[in-house]
Amino acid sequence: MKIGVMQGSLGEFDLAEVLQVVGLGRQYTGVELSLGDGHSGMIFVKSGHVVSASSDERQGHDAFKNLFRSKVGDFFVFRQDTPPDLPEPLGRLDTLLMDAVAERSGARFERPLEDVIQEQPTTPGVAPPPPGVPVPSSFPPPAVPEAAPARFGTRPPTPVRLTGSPRIVAFVSPKGGSGKSTLALNTALSLARRGHSVILVDGDVNGDVLSAIDARGRAKAGALDIVAGRASIAEALIATVMPRLKLLPAVGPTLPDIELVSRDPHERWVELLGTLAERCEVVVVDTPAGMFGTTRAIMRGATHVIGVLQAEVLASRSFQRFGEGLESLPEGRRPLVLGVALNMLQTRHQASLGVFQGALQNLPAEWLFDTTIPRHPAFLDATEEGVPLRQLDEEAPPPVAFLFDNLAGEIAERLELKRPKKRAQKLLE
Repeated sequence: MKIGVMQGSLGEFDLAEVLQVVGLGRQYTGVELSLGDGHSGMIFVKSGHVVSASSDERQGHDAFKNLFRSKVGDFFVFRQDTPPDLPEPLGRLDTLLMDAVAERSGARFERPLEDVIQEQPTTPGVAPPPPGVPVPSSFPPPAVPEAAPARFGTRPPTPVRLTGSPRIVAFVSPKGGSGKSTLALNTALSLARRGHSVILVDGDVNGDVLSAIDARGRAKAGALDIVAGRASIAEALIATVMPRLKLLPAVGPTLPDIELVSRDPHERWVELLGTLAERCEVVVVDTPAGMFGTTRAIMRGATHVIGVLQAEVLASRSFQRFGEGLESLPEGRRPLVLGVALNMLQTRHQASLGVFQGALQNLPAEWLFDTTIPRHPAFLDATEEGVPLRQLDEEAPPPVAFLFDNLAGEIAERLELKRPKKRAQKLLE
């Protein structure tokens, strides 16, 4: 029996975005396509893999790529029971998506993308990109002697944190405008929806998080006031409609004395974040742009960082500072890299795809999250309404909002958060 999940127009949601939203779940999910050129097709996905694809008379990889040729049509997503005998999957969803989207935009890979990702350069430096896909030359980390320790504080294969340890996750980026505030806000909300207690801290004096939800006037005090010693946590915390989510703004109605804030910011931030971690399962911190100043102070108090990489060439060139900023921290105060989130991906733009490809090649394989966040008009709509994406429409939130549920799931798994007990809801009385 088919159970409808979502439907819409390919003019509003690219097929790659639709598959990203529904493709990571464990359910057996179908995407039925009625294309504007009279063709039709079907794609089945499960657990991040493409199980099968058909397009008119075509089957398999050829059919999957063919369905991306049309940008006009409708889609219908449904779930059904997993067949007893599943065929051998066509491959990983992210790999096949990259291949199909790149071919649609004119870039042809001469070998499977998985081979490119797994291949390591024989000498320090950068592996050459696949033909036709531009990779910014300054994206990779600087070359180091072969005997030197791995750069960027690479996350070790051992568990990230033992159960019960504090979890303080800072979203950071060397470049402004990369979408840190949007990712921090929506991910914190999704973590709370999963049943985890979360405190979202705004570490930016510009107050981007509260500005995003049009709540600047609600702040009586903020994190910088606490750091300056002129307010308490109880005075500054703001409750939300989500019982498990609280907000700590950056500042109150007036800016604190900068001299007071800068006297000993590192230790005061360490103390503040540690105290907040005792009150919840996860502290999520939105930091100012750059890797130094307040961001550096916050990172010293964080247990983990998530790098936000905007899928644009300028952002990729500056992302080298992400690793350099971490390397500059004292050994005992260097947070672990929980992952790198690719944001504002434009699947129809060659340069944006080139940044994606460069990240796959040049970042440590364990850093990149499976979930990428596309550039989408729904983000502008949410900002205009002053709400997170999930709250934009109570009955039918935009499909891109579900990507944050996927990202939150990956973060929870890497943090080894205990999944709250499921509470199934009956459909029939």
